[in-house]
Amino acid sequence: FQEVIHLTTDLIAANADKAPGSYNDETNREFGTYGYKWTAGDACLAPWSEDNQFYEAIIEDITEDGQCTVNFVAYGNTDVADIKQLKPLDKELGELSESASKSRKQLLQAQKDYKKKKAQKKAQRMKALEEEREKEKVKWHSFNAKAFNKKGHVKKSIFASPDNINGRVGIGTCGIGGRPMTEFQQQEKWRRNMNGPLNNIKATAAATAAALRGHSSHM
Repeated sequence: FQEVIHLTTDLIAANADKAPGSYNDETNREFGTYGYKWTAGDACLAPWSEDNQFYEAIIEDITEDGQCTVNFVAYGNTDVADIKQLKPLDKELGELSESASKSRKQLLQAQKDYKKKKAQKKAQRMKALEEEREKEKVKWHSFNAKAFNKKGHVKKSIFASPDNINGRVGIGTCGIGGRPMTEFQQQEKWRRNMNGPLNNIKATAAATAAALRGHSSHM
């Protein structure tokens, strides 16, 4: 009697596995909601993540966690969906929703709208970047303008390095810094140096003459 009970239990379990629409995550992850065993390469109706509508697609890959990669036939793009969301193309294997009958034209329009939105977002990002660059450019021009005086010349310290090898640091103002000394300045310096000893000789001669005159007056 106990053996009969075990046989009956096994038979019930076997029939339950074969029942349409059954799905067991632990025994078989390739069965969908309709009890259909999906494999890579099968044609199906899969939802597109952008509008959750169903379109004709081909299964490219099925992962162990029940996710599958599908390629939409009408447009050629791919998406990822749960295998339990897939619907068979054959109406005898399950009731198809009204959205499953969308035409190729509708799919193309949906794809076009999606790409248009994506292009608009990209254009907005590019516009924001361009505006940011313009702001930085204005700041840079404003900074450069402050570095110039009213005459449009760069302000320069007299202690800055001279522009040529003959210039001297800290010498010359009023726009003559960095220029070599003029010939007139060199001549004046030479004259002052030469007049020094001559003046000394004249002073000595005058003192000697005065002394001689004083000596003559006492005689």
